[in-house]
Amino acid sequence: MAKGFDKSNLEIQDLQFLTEEELRDVVAVFTTKQSALSQREADILDEAEMLMRQDEVEVRDYWNDVASDVEADADALASAGWGTDEDYGYASDVL
Repeated sequence: MAKGFDKSNLEIQDLQFLTEEELRDVVAVFTTKQSALSQREADILDEAEMLMRQDEVEVRDYWNDVASDVEADADALASAGWGTDEDYGYASDVL
């Protein structure tokens, strides 16, 4: 279980103070429990999972979230060897 927390004493309002690793520990304990969860445990599990999803949503990926489709496509083509003339020089410059 999360360091410094006994699951029998853990309350929903305590979750906001846990680190991401501790939240993962809480989720792991409750999702692998062999017996049925009490309503309190189910509520804690739901809240911990929601907090983890919020943290994941805040992570931004430049190529998927910020860059335009044109930028992302150009980068993909350039990395595959299909760069633009600006990357490799104009065809007339090569001849």
